[in-house]
Amino acid sequence: MRVKDSLEYLSESTRQAILHEQTKRYQIAEEQDVTARLLDPVFIGQVWEQADELERAVIRLFVTKATRGFFSKRTWERETAKEHRHLSVGLTKLRRLGLILTVRKMWSEIGYLMPQEVREQLTNQMLPEGSQAFVSLSKTLPYYISTGRGIQLDLFGLLLFIRDNQIPITQKGSIHRRMSQKMLPLLSLTDEHVKGIVIPPLDQEQREGLSLTVVLDIALRLGLVQRDGRELVLDVDRTKQWLHQPPPIRWEEMYQLVMEQFLPHGDWWEFFVQLMRRVPLEQWCSIHEQLRMLKEAGFPLPDNAEALIVEQWMHVLLGLGWIQLGMDEERGIFWRWSSLPRLSSEEGWFVDPTGAITIPPLVPLLDVWEISRFCQLQFDGQLIRGELQARLLQPYLAQGGAEEQIIEKLRASCVHPLPESLIEVVSQWARTARQIQMEPYFLVRTAHAGFLEEWREIPDFHPFLTQVISPNAFLIPFSQEKELIRLLRHFGYEPQALSHVASASKELQPRENSQAGNKGLLLIERPWDGYAIENTFPEQNEQIAALPKMWTKHFQSYHPQSMRDLFKRATELKLEVEIQQSGKEKLRGLPTEVRLEMGYWMVTIAGQSGKQCYRLDNIERVRIVVPEYLY
Repeated sequence: MRVKDSLEYLSESTRQAILHEQTKRYQIAEEQDVTARLLDPVFIGQVWEQADELERAVIRLFVTKATRGFFSKRTWERETAKEHRHLSVGLTKLRRLGLILTVRKMWSEIGYLMPQEVREQLTNQMLPEGSQAFVSLSKTLPYYISTGRGIQLDLFGLLLFIRDNQIPITQKGSIHRRMSQKMLPLLSLTDEHVKGIVIPPLDQEQREGLSLTVVLDIALRLGLVQRDGRELVLDVDRTKQWLHQPPPIRWEEMYQLVMEQFLPHGDWWEFFVQLMRRVPLEQWCSIHEQLRMLKEAGFPLPDNAEALIVEQWMHVLLGLGWIQLGMDEERGIFWRWSSLPRLSSEEGWFVDPTGAITIPPLVPLLDVWEISRFCQLQFDGQLIRGELQARLLQPYLAQGGAEEQIIEKLRASCVHPLPESLIEVVSQWARTARQIQMEPYFLVRTAHAGFLEEWREIPDFHPFLTQVISPNAFLIPFSQEKELIRLLRHFGYEPQALSHVASASKELQPRENSQAGNKGLLLIERPWDGYAIENTFPEQNEQIAALPKMWTKHFQSYHPQSMRDLFKRATELKLEVEIQQSGKEKLRGLPTEVRLEMGYWMVTIAGQSGKQCYRLDNIERVRIVVPEYLY
């Protein structure tokens, strides 16, 4: 879970308490809010540098053992069984700083969560210097699986297909096999790239066509495509927003999504992924050396880590076009980031007199999208090749497009003047297209001609009566539908809109989109699913704070029942006690067991001279001793 998503569940007072704790602890000005502070690498670096021994131990546990930064309370207690009392102190301190949040299920089961960006920054503090794995290669090494052209281009081709075709989905929410066979060739991501993914539920998915499932899942989660009943439809507005994004922002959004969805769960994968993040673009690295460095730095890795990271992660990134892989003569595997998906869009296309368009990789995709309505596109590696065709251009003109728009769209991104012969061809096609035009309109039919006669006398109705086709019927464009309905109701009429007409109108309206709620084809479980962020700011030491002050502050006698409760609680919290028997000196030790024996309550205390049993009846005075570091 990301910082922003997790902090939004905390009240303003809780956020201020966390901010005040951070300010007091690190002597920094309260110029940032809590979200900005936790996203600040400088602040997280300061936390790591000034962390005490207990806090560092807890951070290491959350980085190396917690699945995606999450511990259920039961797992936490199991991991910290030998030092639970001490490490709970460190946990509380980090919770007060907002680095770890408390989560709770409806039935009161508790867990602890370190938000993703915090965990990533702390992991960076612990990682070794990555340059030891950098290598210089005189030539690009071959690899047995080809690199994908790029997920941004795969998505682009898929979105064009969904825009121009009806995509029915089954009752279970999957794509019909017949349609899948048409869509698969649009992708450069292949089943070979994703066959190593074994995380649930992908381990249960059919391997054939899995690449299409992965790309559609990404499209749905980005909000570019939505389910509309039993059909998959394009969200045009969201798609244009996505295409308009600068490539680095688009890349980061997709990388985070892919990492959250398809990176295997576990306690070591993210070390390697974070190490990858620190590698400059186009720098070749040895996978074997990177893993060796992690192991020497104390990060736990399985013996087959190299095979797993290549098959289940690197191949996925290769298919998405984000990295290149190579293999040397000793079958050592090397990788490097591809810079192309993250370079700024700054190129233009080339148009020849025949209408063929050559589109280089760095042409803004939004410009390519704009000409796709009247231009046939196909992919050729990183290039896109287009061809102006009458069969696409004429319908575009018939649906309201203008000849001038076509010329201007082609000219806007062309690196040279458009050929005059091509402009003439477009003009000729335009004249042909205007000979017969078919346009969608609403038919408004009245019960008798008297209605139209009345409306002709009212000026407000005149804009709607420009296309009267009979004494009791007229046509209006789709764009006037809502305004006419509003006007009719204003004058006391109640129009009836047929259901199929209403649905036709709906298709032209922008679809509401909340990206945070988008669901893909795959429901991949996260360890914190079912838990909700709890709006709480923990006491300095919750368990100690809950003890009666009399038990820790006063050395005195107690009622037998109270004394039993005192020793039991000290045993649970692993806190030492100070006791005194009648006529004897004070003793200090750690109570380990409270039991009933032969009718007497006994307590076993481990002190300097070993373990001794004492009857509670013989203990006159007692006090729980709380170490200074717990206050």
